[in-house]
Amino acid sequence: MLPISVVMPSYNHAPYVSRAIESVLRQSFGEYEFLIADDGSNDGTRDIIQTFHDKRIQFFPHQNNRGACTVHNELLAQAKGKYVALINSDDMWMEGKLEKQFNYLEKNNHMAGYFGRAVFVNAQDVVLKKDSLSFGRIFDQPNRTQAEWVRFFFDHSNCLCHPSSMIKRECYSSLGGYNNRFRQLPDFDMWVRLVKKYPIYVDNDPLIYFRILSKKNTSSSTLENNMRVMNEHYLIAENFFEDLSETLFKEAFSDRFCDLPADAVRDLRVEKILQYFVENDNLGKIYQQIGLQKIFSELNDSTRNRFLKENYCIDDQYFQNISGKKSLFYDQRLDEKGSVVKKIIRKFLYL
Repeated sequence: MLPISVVMPSYNHAPYVSRAIESVLRQSFGEYEFLIADDGSNDGTRDIIQTFHDKRIQFFPHQNNRGACTVHNELLAQAKGKYVALINSDDMWMEGKLEKQFNYLEKNNHMAGYFGRAVFVNAQDVVLKKDSLSFGRIFDQPNRTQAEWVRFFFDHSNCLCHPSSMIKRECYSSLGGYNNRFRQLPDFDMWVRLVKKYPIYVDNDPLIYFRILSKKNTSSSTLENNMRVMNEHYLIAENFFEDLSETLFKEAFSDRFCDLPADAVRDLRVEKILQYFVENDNLGKIYQQIGLQKIFSELNDSTRNRFLKENYCIDDQYFQNISGKKSLFYDQRLDEKGSVVKKIIRKFLYL
């Protein structure tokens, strides 16, 4: 088995792809295969990739654009290394990245993956000050236990640098590939699944040069992207607690469990639902809507309805009360401006 498979999906990065490839070929650790797939570029990216002649490179050009996750999954299926390291076709690795990650993971076999921080650069490779970027400190994360990562991802969002990662290939195999229906958050979806099963390590040092481009892409703050981000957060959050062990759930969230009477029976399924009602500045409306749906389903079952009332004091009145607190479908700012929201509500109430 090869020690490492390096995978690089590429798409329309002709000005940058040479530097990405060169940063891999310059690595001090040389025992790897380098799998590159182009996702239907139309700017000459494929021609540039084909100028590189190195026995470790395997190139898979495609005529049609099908999505980064689809291409990434195909490369993962081709990979033969013990570990998989990703590089974006517009980013650059720092020297010694692979060697540092490989040595650590070999000595700490219980860890599933190794992530690092990033130095941000512009199109001309000029380093950007982190404090000049709204997200400049997003990857500057401390190490956390597996349970702490589960809690952090639920309470916040993604903060791991995807192109800095080195992951055990067997972990990818057990988790399944990236979900191509996600455009904004496929990596976050993967990391949530990862930390529910395995511990990870995050380096305090930067491992890559992360390129920030002014043109619109999936990271740009456009209305379409922002709406898609919220919808994808909803879909990830809806199934967040699935496949999470009882032990890990208790370790991550037991400090937020309900204070129950001495004769009450605790139910972890209920405790998971109640996590969606904890205050959350960024995702509060999304989480409450998910919680409402889940409680509604529980109350529809006569056996569960009785259990909830006897042990958690949750009944129809409780549901009616919380359903009047927040809603994805109601924007108070619009209502305060005298918008049609009020008129629509009155129509439903009084017609």
